[in-house]
Formats: sequence, structure tokens, C-alpha cells
Amino acid sequence: MRARDSLGMLVEFPEQPRIGPLAGLARLVRRAPRPSDRGLVVALVPAHNEQDRIGKAIRSLDEQFSKPDLTIVIADGCTDRTALAAQSAGADVFVTVGNEHKRAGALNQVLDLLLPQLRDDDAVLIMNTDSFLAPTFVDEARRRLTEGVGGVGGVFMGLEGGGFVGLLHNTQYERFARDLSRQNDGPLVLTGAATLFSVQTLWNVVMARAAGLLPGGGSNVYNHDSVDADGELTLALVHLGYKVIAAP
Repeated sequence: MRARDSLGMLVEFPEQPRIGPLAGLARLVRRAPRPSDRGLVVALVPAHNEQDRIGKAIRSLDEQFSKPDLTIVIADGCTDRTALAAQSAGADVFVTVGNEHKRAGALNQVLDLLLPQLRDDDAVLIMNTDSFLAPTFVDEARRRLTEGVGGVGGVFMGLEGGGFVGLLHNTQYERFARDLSRQNDGPLVLTGAATLFSVQTLWNVVMARAAGLLPGGGSNVYNHDSVDADGELTLALVHLGYKVIAAP
């Protein structure tokens, strides 16, 4: 497929089928080479009109010492070429349908279909497009994702650009890194920038919401009615008795 980039130049993008709702996700998981010493690591990257930044985010996953076994970009209501840019960078793309709950709703759509295809010892990495990971992040987070740990976050640095909003985000990341260095793996809020969860943990959240033990109801991982879905999920994990920690 040919499309014009931001400078008006024609660029060739590879034709790849986008993931179908259930059959496509199941097929991806079945085809993923399963390591003999650990479960799968599946990276989910929700994106809304991020054609200029999605490639950098995917590249930071490809440059991991232990790269995710699957990288899925969730194209949510995109009106630009986010899906094509993600495909050209080597990721698979899931396009949301009828999502009215922004990022939390987009993640819930995929997790609702994906979790039944995974094993309890598999892990899911949730990552935003406005930050990229140090090459050791997946290794360090996977090593810390032991029994009793609900999620492993990290210290983040923002991508260049983004104007005034990008400046605010990067300032926030700098403050977060400084505060975290003083806590020595103490409790923190698991942010959307990058957090690794075990599949078993996410299932426990789903079951607790369905049983009315946590707000949100239904079969959702994220409570899309919360103002801060990541913060609410952190509190949910703590309520269920999990620890939340950070990789250095």
C-alpha cells in the first residue's frame, strides 16, 4: 500500500491483515514461539492518532534484551495512519469497535478476548506511546513479577517533541523518577507508561469485579468509570492483597 507521509512524500507500507476480534488473537498466541523457561510476554500499546510516535515506542520494545513475544498496537478511533505505521514497524494491529471509554475501554476490548488465550504464567505489558523503555526493562520486570506481586512498573523518560504537553509529561516523569529513587521499591501507582502484569493477576481482578468485590462490574480489567483507571487498578491490586513495585 502507498500513502503520503507528513512531508507529502509517497511511502510504501507493507500489506498486513489486521487482527480479527477473536480468531485473529487466538491465532497469534498459538503461533508465538513459547519459551521453555518462562511464559509468553505480550505487549499491548493503546494508540489514538499516534502515527508520528508509534514507531519509536515499538522500536524500544524490539530493542529489549528479552523482547516481548507479541507486540499488539490497539488502534482506537484513529483517523490518521497509526495502524499502517505500526504495521510497518513490525507490530500487529487490533482495531477497536464501538469503543466509548477511551484508553481503558480499548484495553478492555483486547484483554477480554486475549486473556482466555493465555496461561497463568504468561505476562501482559501495558505501554503508552509517549514513552519508551530502557533495554533491560522487560528482563528486570519479569524477574520481579513473582508470586504476590500484582504489577511491576518502572522509571520513565519521555520522547522528544509533544510541545507544551510533552514538556509537562517529561517534567512529571522526572519527578516520578526522583521520588521513586527515594522509596527503594516502596509502594507506588502503576502508571500507564509501562507496567508488567501476570495473567493470573489480571484474571483475579476480572473475577473480583464480576463478584462485586471491586467496582467496575462486568468482565473488565480496567474500571472505565474511574477518572484515573491506572490508579484505580493499582488500588484494586492492593485491595486484593498484592504488592506493586518498580523495576530500577
